Amino acid sequence: MIERKGIGVYPAEHVLAVIETRSWLSKSVIKKYNASAKRLFEEVYHPDASLYRDLTLMRPLFSVVGFFDKGIFKNDSNNDIKDWMRKNANYLFGVCLVNKFSWLNVMKPEGSLKMVDQNNEETKAFIAVLLDNVRTLSQTRFLSILGGRHIDWLSIYIRDQSGIRKYFDERSK
Repeated sequence: MIERKGIGVYPAEHVLAVIETRSWLSKSVIKKYNASAKRLFEEVYHPDASLYRDLTLMRPLFSVVGFFDKGIFKNDSNNDIKDWMRKNANYLFGVCLVNKFSWLNVMKPEGSLKMVDQNNEETKAFIAVLLDNVRTLSQTRFLSILGGRHIDWLSIYIRDQSGIRKYFDERSK
């Protein structure tokens, strides 16, 4: 890494995640960000451009979070949203539109979609899954003892926490 006056240059293989945060989000922004991720995957993370031949573990998790809706996916069904994401955000790990939905490119070919609820659980789950996968990716890259398997580090934060609270209350007595 080279850093001077707050500006850094980092080797591509050292980047775990790239998270774009937007005050507003549109379909064209998602497509543009997906195209950037695609270009990086095909050029920067190409085996000929790296010392690492298995670049699957070297690719960062690209995600975008937006805070203002502007009618994006206003009348689309859940299946329509998943289909659109699968076709137009296939290089992204996730897209979170706060107060609307979160979509993660995990588990199924069409990804996983969670719609908004009263407590913004979709945003909490998005952040937890993203951080969980960043940590697992980090561990997988640098600690061979994990052997590449996924470890669920943060799901405790998105589960019902009444049992956890009891545990800590009893422990503090």
